Amino acid sequence: MRNLITLNKGRLLPVATSELSENETVFTVLDSTFDTMTDSITCVLGSLEMGAIEVQQFMKDGSRNVLASFNIQNFNDRLLSFIHFGDINQLVFIFEMGDIITATYDSVTFDPAQTIVEIAGSIDNGIYAAQWSPDEETVVLITKDRNVVLLSRLFEPIAEYHLETDDLKKSKHVTVGWGKKETQFRGKGARAMEREALASLKASGLVGNELRDPTMPYMVDSGEITSLDSKEVTITWRGDCEFFAVSTIENVELPEEPGHEIQRRAFRVFSRDGVLDSASEPVDGMEHHLSWRPQGSLIASIQRKSFLEEESSLELIFFERNGLRHGEFDTRLPVDEFVKELCWNSNSDVLAIVLSNRIQLWTSKNYHWFLKQEIYSESISFAKWHPEKDLTLMFESGNGVNIVDFAYKMTNGPTLEPFDNGTVMVVDGSTVNITPFALANVPPPMYYRDFDAPGNVLDVACSLSNEIFAAITKDELVVAYVPSIDDMKKGQHPTVVSELSKATFASAIDSLRQVAFINDNVIGILLDSENLSHIVLVDVQDVSQPVLLKTVEIFDKIVLMKTSFDYNHIVYETRDGSVFEVDVEGELKQITKFPQLVIDFRVKRVHNMLEGKEDNWESESSEVIAFGLTSFGKLFANNTLLTTAVTSFEVTDKFLMFTTAQHRLQFVHLNNTNFKQLPIVPDQVEDERIRAIERGSLLVTSIPSRAAVVLQADRGNLETIYPRIMVLSEVRKEIKDQKYQEAFLTCRTHRISLDLIHDYDPDSFISNLDNFILQVEKIDHLNLFISCLTEDDVSSTKYKETLTSDMALPYAVAAEPLTEMQEYMKKKMFDPATSKVNKICKAFLDTLLSKDEYMKKYINTILTAYATQNPQDLESALLLIASLSTEEDKDSSVTYLCFLQDVNVIYKSALATYDVKLALLVAQKSQMDPREYLPFLQSLYEETENRRKYMIDDYLGNYEKALGHLISTESDSTIVSDEIINYVETHNLFLNALATFRYETNKQNMIYKSYAKDLQSKQEYKDAAIIFEMLGEYQNAVNAYKSAKSWKPALSIAELKFPDDVQELANDLVSSLTFEHKYEDAAQVELIYLKNVREAVKYYCKSYKYDTAILTATNTNNIKKRARGKKGTIYEEEYLIQSIGRLIERLNQTLSDSYNLVEALCRRNKREQAYQIQKNFLEVIQLLNENVKEIYSISEKDRERIDENGEVYLIPEMKIPEIPVFTINRAVSF
Repeated sequence: MRNLITLNKGRLLPVATSELSENETVFTVLDSTFDTMTDSITCVLGSLEMGAIEVQQFMKDGSRNVLASFNIQNFNDRLLSFIHFGDINQLVFIFEMGDIITATYDSVTFDPAQTIVEIAGSIDNGIYAAQWSPDEETVVLITKDRNVVLLSRLFEPIAEYHLETDDLKKSKHVTVGWGKKETQFRGKGARAMEREALASLKASGLVGNELRDPTMPYMVDSGEITSLDSKEVTITWRGDCEFFAVSTIENVELPEEPGHEIQRRAFRVFSRDGVLDSASEPVDGMEHHLSWRPQGSLIASIQRKSFLEEESSLELIFFERNGLRHGEFDTRLPVDEFVKELCWNSNSDVLAIVLSNRIQLWTSKNYHWFLKQEIYSESISFAKWHPEKDLTLMFESGNGVNIVDFAYKMTNGPTLEPFDNGTVMVVDGSTVNITPFALANVPPPMYYRDFDAPGNVLDVACSLSNEIFAAITKDELVVAYVPSIDDMKKGQHPTVVSELSKATFASAIDSLRQVAFINDNVIGILLDSENLSHIVLVDVQDVSQPVLLKTVEIFDKIVLMKTSFDYNHIVYETRDGSVFEVDVEGELKQITKFPQLVIDFRVKRVHNMLEGKEDNWESESSEVIAFGLTSFGKLFANNTLLTTAVTSFEVTDKFLMFTTAQHRLQFVHLNNTNFKQLPIVPDQVEDERIRAIERGSLLVTSIPSRAAVVLQADRGNLETIYPRIMVLSEVRKEIKDQKYQEAFLTCRTHRISLDLIHDYDPDSFISNLDNFILQVEKIDHLNLFISCLTEDDVSSTKYKETLTSDMALPYAVAAEPLTEMQEYMKKKMFDPATSKVNKICKAFLDTLLSKDEYMKKYINTILTAYATQNPQDLESALLLIASLSTEEDKDSSVTYLCFLQDVNVIYKSALATYDVKLALLVAQKSQMDPREYLPFLQSLYEETENRRKYMIDDYLGNYEKALGHLISTESDSTIVSDEIINYVETHNLFLNALATFRYETNKQNMIYKSYAKDLQSKQEYKDAAIIFEMLGEYQNAVNAYKSAKSWKPALSIAELKFPDDVQELANDLVSSLTFEHKYEDAAQVELIYLKNVREAVKYYCKSYKYDTAILTATNTNNIKKRARGKKGTIYEEEYLIQSIGRLIERLNQTLSDSYNLVEALCRRNKREQAYQIQKNFLEVIQLLNENVKEIYSISEKDRERIDENGEVYLIPEMKIPEIPVFTINRAVSF
C-alpha cells in the first residue's frame, strides 16, 4: 500500500582540471560510483577520443579531490568497468580494447601527480564485458575470444571457461508436470468425459497429431532475437556472490529445421569458481538486459514481443537460477522503446527500468508489480543504486551526475473523526487505486475505486471530506471528484473533473514533486527548482475550475510536504530538519527542528490535560508537536527521541501509534506535551499500550471512530485489528456517559470482559442498575453479563487504564500464574460476604424482584443471578420456580436452570425444598434412568411429612436436619428409640442430639451413655470418665480414669465406692504412670496409697524432684537417701557433674537466641550490652572447654558405688560432652 515519493534531488557537474586549461579537450562523465567508506561519490571523467582520463572524488561537505589524471594508450576506447577500492586507495579501470589499468593515489595530499598508474594486465583480442562481484573480491571478464575469465582482486587467475554453443544443452530444467494430465486424478466420470471429447474431435475431422493437449502452448519459443537487440554481452552477480550470469548471443540450429541457423539470446549461470551451472530456456525477443535480484532467486530481463502485432508488448521477464521462466509483467511501454538497463536496489524492493529519457521505479506486492515513480531527464547514460542506502539512486544525464533520495509514503486520508474513513491511495502508473477501509478491506492489487490521470502519477492527496483527490504528473495537476462516500459505496468512481497545466503555475525549469490539501478546498503543490522550493496554493472550491491563489516562496529546499492532522495547514520539512506550517494565506510559521532529517512526519496540536473535579479531562494548554521518523527507525516528538527501531507510525486525536522491528504495535497517549523517552518493552509485558503483531507488519491507516487499525504484513495481505487500548478508550467513555448498551455491545463484539462495565465505576453502576437493565433490555444480554462475572477487578489488572501513567515509567509485566497452593488458599480465604459477584447478583435480584413487570419478563435473568452467586442459591431459584402460576412457566424455567447448572446438583437442590413434584420435574430433565429416581420419589409420597423430610435430608447427606426430622417423628415417646440412637452413632450426631434433648433428662442420659461409650472407643478416656461419673456409673468411670492415667479422680472414686480395690488400682496406676515416665505422679501414689517411701523417693529422684525426695526421706528418717548429693559425701561429685551436663545442654538451647539478641542489639546501636552478652558467653564456653575434660574424667576409685545389699559396683565412664562454638559477631568483637 506504500507509494514512493522523491525527497531530495542533487546534481553534480564535474569539470576536469585539464579541461579548464585546454579548451579543445571536452570531458564527459564516463562512470560514477558510491564510496561507502567516506560517504562520497567518485566520478570518472574522460575524453576517450583523446585518451584522457581524470577521476574526481566529491565529499559530503562539498569539497573535491582529484584522485588521478592520466592518458591511455588507445584512443576511442570504451570504459567497461570502474571500481574504487577505498581501503587501499586504488582505482581500477577495464577498457574494451583489453587494458586493465590501476591507479594508486595518495590519500593525504590527493595530488594526482603522485598517483601511480600501472597496466595490471591486458587481453589481446579485447573484452566484451566486465563486472566486479558485490564483495569486490572477484571480477568476471568476457573476452572477445568468448572466454569467461575470473580474476581475484589482485588480478590472479581463478578460472577460465570457453563459451560453446553446446553449453545451452547442459541445462538443469526440471519440471514435475504440474497441470499435465499424467499428474491429475481422474475418476470414472472424468475418463468418460475424455472419451466423449475425443469422439467429438474425431467427428470434426481432426486426426493424428492434430489432437493435442490444450494445456500446452501453440508455439514453443526458439529464442530468436529482434532487430532492436543491441548484441551486447552483459554480466550480473547474485547478491551473495556465489553465482553470476552471462548473457550472450549464440548461433544455433533449429531442431525442426536442420541446417537453418538463428541468432538466439541466452544466458549462462556460473558458480563463483567458474563452473557452468545452467543455461536459460529459449525466449523469443529476449534482450541483453540482465539483473539478478540481490536477495532473491530471480533474474530479470526484457522481452520484446514484436513478432505478432496483436501480441506486441514490452515485458519484463524473470528467470530462476536453473534458467526456467518464473513470471513476467507488462511494462506498459511502447514495443519499440529502447531500454538501457535494469538495476535492483540493495534490499531487492525496487526495480529500476532505465530508459533514454526517464527512469521507472517498480515495486511488487501480492504478486503484482506497481509503477510507483518516474524520474524524467534527458540523455540518461547509466543508473546505480547506493549499496547501503536502499532508496538512493544515482544516474548520469546531460553530463552531470544526479543523486535522488526516495522514501516510502503511506498516502492516506484524514484520521480525524468524523472524517476517518480509512481512505488509502495506491499509485500504479497513471492509475490511482482508492480503498476506504471503513467501507471495505480490499487487499492490493485489488481496490475499491480508482481513477486515471493523463500521465504517470508522481504523488496524490485526499481532501478532508474524502471526496476530492489531487494527483500530480510531470506536466499537470489532476483533480478527481466523487459527490459523496455514499455514491462511492453505490459503485461510482471518482471522476477527473479538471486538469491544471504546469505552465499555468510553474516555469519550465520547475518540477512537480509532492501535493497536499488544506481543508477541503485548497491544494498545495510542491515545486522544485535548482536549489529552492516553492509551494503553489490552488483553490478548488469549484473543482471544475481550479484557481491559482498564490505562490509561497521558500528560500530553502523542501524535503517533505504533508497535511497537518487537523487539515488546517500544510506542513513541510527542510533539508536541515526544520518543520514549518503554511496556512491558506501563505503565512509561514516554524514548529520545530528535528535533531535528524526524517523521512516521514505528522504534525498535531497536543493538549495538556488536567484532572477536573468530576474526574473529567479538561484542556489547560496546548502545543503543536511534530512527530518524525528517520530512515534508521528513530522516532522523535519535536526534538525529543521517543524510541528506536520504529518501522511505521500514525497519529490520531488520542494516540501516537507505531510499529517496531520487534513486531509490536505500541501506543502513546497524546494528553501531555512533556514527551519523554519510552521505556524498553519487556518480553512478558501486559499493558494496553503494547500489542503483538505479525512479523514485518506496517501501519496502513487508523479509523479511530471504529477503534480500528489497518496493518499490512510483509507478504502483502491486509488485516484490520482492533487494539485493546482503542476499544477500551471507547468503552470507558461510554461508561462515563452511562451509555451502557453501547458499552455492552462494544465489549461483546471485541471480547472484552463484561466485568469492566461494573469495575470501571462500581458505585455508579450499582446506583444506575435500573438504567442499565432498561438500556440493555435483551434478556440474553443480561444473562450473558451476569453469567460472565468474575471476582477479579479487571479495571486494575488486565484492563488497567494507562491514561495517567507517566510515559517514562516501565511497562507492566504479566503476573506469574498462581501455584496450586495459592489457588487453594484463594478458595479457602474466599468470603461470600465481600464477593463482588455476590454483590452484583444481589443488586440485580433486589431490582428485578422489586417490580412485577421485571419479575415476569426477566425470570431467566433472576434465575441466572441465583445460579451465579458463590455459593449458588439454587434453593431460592427453585422456590421461585415453584411459585410460578403455570406449569408451562415452571417447565421452561427448570429447563433454563438446568442449562446453567449441572442437572444432578439442581435435582438435589429441588429435593432440599421438600417439593417432590418439583424434584420429579427436574429429574425428568436429566439423563438419569427413571429407575434411579422414581422408586425413591414414589416412596416419599407414602410417608408422613416429618418422615419424608427425614428421608430426603438423609438422602442428601444433611444428617443434622435429618436427625431433627427423625426425632420429630417420635415426639410423643418418653424414651429414645434404637433407630435414633443408631442414627446418632452412625453419623456422630451426639452433640446435636444432646442439644435437642436439653429439657428431657431421661432421653438426654440415654444419649450421654452412648456418647460415653463412643468416646471410650476413640480413646478419649477422660471425657468418657466424666460422663460415666455424671451418670453414676462409677465402675466404668474408674476404669476410664485409669485408662486416662488420671489417678486422682480414679483413686478418689475407688476410696468412696470400692475401698477393697484401692490397693490393686494403685499398683496398676503406678505401672501405667511409670510406663508414661510420669514419675512424680507415681511417687505420690506410692507414698500416699501404697505407703512405699523407698519407691516414692526413687520416683521423685527420677523426676529430678530432689527437694521433695529429701523432704520425704527426712520425714521418714531415711538418712541414707538424704546423703545423695550432699556436700562432702561420695554423691556430691556425681551431682555436680550432672549439673554441668545440664548447663551444657542449656547452652546449646540458648545459643541461637544469643546470636539473635546480639545482632538485634547491634542493629539498635546497643553496642555495650551486645558486647557484654557476647563476652559472657565466650567466657563461659572458654571455662567449660578448659575444665570439661577434667570434670568428666573419673578414676576407678571414684566410680565405685555400693548397692542396697552392700556390694561394691562400678558406674560406667562418663562421655565427655561436646561444648558448643559461639560465632563471634564482628560488630562487637572489640
